[in-house]
Amino acid sequence: MEYTVNFKSHGKSVAVEEGKTILDAAALASIAVESNCGAAGTCGKCKVHVVEGFDPKAERIGTKFFTEDEMNDGWVLACKYEVHQDLTVEVPIQKDAFSRKTKLNSLLDNITINSPIKKVYLELEKPSINDQCPDFERIIRALDLDITKQKPTRGLLAVIPKTLRDHQFRITAVVNDDQLMWIEGGDTSSQKYGMVFDIGTTTVVCLLINLDTGEIEGAAAETNPQNVFGADVISRINYVISKQDTGEGLAQCHEKVTTCMNDLAMRAVAEAGVDKTMVYEATVVGNTTMSELFAGVDPSYLAPSPFIPGYVSGVHMTGKELGFDINPESHVYLLPNIAGYVGSDTVGVILGTHIHERPQYSGAIDVGTNGEIVLAGNGRILACSTAAGPAFEGAQIKFGMRAADGAIEAVYIDNEAGTCKVDVIGKKKAKGICGSGILDAIAQLYKNNIIDFRGRFRGDADDIHPALKERMVKTEEGYEFILATAEESVKKRPVVICQKDIGELQLAKGAIYAGFKVLMAEMGITIEDMKEIMIAGAFGSYIKVDSAMAIGLFPELPNGKIISIGNAASEGARLALVSQEERELCAELARKSEYIELSSRPDFQDEYVMAMYLPRS
Repeated sequence: MEYTVNFKSHGKSVAVEEGKTILDAAALASIAVESNCGAAGTCGKCKVHVVEGFDPKAERIGTKFFTEDEMNDGWVLACKYEVHQDLTVEVPIQKDAFSRKTKLNSLLDNITINSPIKKVYLELEKPSINDQCPDFERIIRALDLDITKQKPTRGLLAVIPKTLRDHQFRITAVVNDDQLMWIEGGDTSSQKYGMVFDIGTTTVVCLLINLDTGEIEGAAAETNPQNVFGADVISRINYVISKQDTGEGLAQCHEKVTTCMNDLAMRAVAEAGVDKTMVYEATVVGNTTMSELFAGVDPSYLAPSPFIPGYVSGVHMTGKELGFDINPESHVYLLPNIAGYVGSDTVGVILGTHIHERPQYSGAIDVGTNGEIVLAGNGRILACSTAAGPAFEGAQIKFGMRAADGAIEAVYIDNEAGTCKVDVIGKKKAKGICGSGILDAIAQLYKNNIIDFRGRFRGDADDIHPALKERMVKTEEGYEFILATAEESVKKRPVVICQKDIGELQLAKGAIYAGFKVLMAEMGITIEDMKEIMIAGAFGSYIKVDSAMAIGLFPELPNGKIISIGNAASEGARLALVSQEERELCAELARKSEYIELSSRPDFQDEYVMAMYLPRS
């Protein structure tokens, strides 16, 4: 028997078999519901509100994640609540979290905007008995293009005759690299758009770009809906492997992300008030796994050693074959990868920073679920990837959440005064803590000797102010420190950081620090030779550099600087979209980059073990 699940928050409904979960229904509807534990009911991230059809007598799993009021009001874990009748469900949408993903530091002023897409307004001579030139050839003649090099598509040829006559042979021709790709009635030459997609393991970002100016006209972002198959790339690869005989896993992962991208594209054009058919081209970046799943390439062979990707070159596709509801003849270019675990997003960072042109030695770290690191200088570009895990995104943290309203983003502890204060996004009561807040909290705990260099709480220490000691609560899993009291919390229960949270961040920061040290060793330099480290990604834009240094996230630069540069991967994709020269350069940079495989390096393991400790002065 089937029942209907209506996702009121997204305007979608699906029919599912009785006994399936709300998370299953969300996956079927291509609605992203955050879930980081593989539907085990242990992370508490997939909370949704059943507004109609809620059964208060149904078995409840994960009750520790809810207040009593929430439980009575129909809040449930999507991965565990089964469908036994028609339901109406609201999925929380955290808009602020995604707006941060679109923050770019632009290099547009330093390049020549030269999109391969050109638009030319034409007033054609009408056919006559003395001029029986076919419609397509008539347009090519007016454009002064070589007819022998044209490769018209069926879709283009189908629209030409009627469009010409409906508009009295006054049309705008859309030309892509000397190929006629589309025509439009009247003069639309001033309206020319493209799109940038950044497919992150956790979040997918879409930017609508004016191809004449390079400016962002609209933006949208959403949780990557592939998260129903796992929070990290290995989980998703394993899901594809589990259904390799039928190819169903690959097909599902591909469909999830392309549907999400199309939805984001429609939101971006709606925000800008742009005709979707005037989006003619898109560039796409993502890590190697995300790139292959998007391209419909089986990533199964990335997981086992020697971690071989199916391809590294750039891939050309059409919007039509991907199911994108933009111009029917639109082109999509997926930037090249570098290696199995260094993808086109890292190429985007290299291009978006022009790190290869910077004086002396420069580094770039894209902080996310995977930490990609680039080191350039002396004519070389080195790159590696570390499995940082999702802690920087707020995942696998007890009260972790995205950087949305209610998230603690900064912490201030004063052991002498016995005070703990927090900054909350939206200036509201605390709901949880995001990545920058977690980093800040650990830095403050360490600075005030509440935890030691191993990251362990000093519960019995005499030098901790009594008021702060009251915030240290001993549980079966170890100590927790109260960042926001029950009175300061939305859910009327304390928001804490626990021993396991500290361990998760130590693992993440240790991997990034150790990866950077290995690249320096490979380059034959020391930290004194470094002049700058650029921190890319949304997380990097909001962290406090002094807190990052306090916990040893980055090597300390004695003579240089550490700067945040926003979403550099998207910036690189934008440069490749609006400039033919930059697109050619990105392919050259990908080929030139040297990949360093950390798993085969004993020095990485040694550095990693030491880097998990907090720095001792």
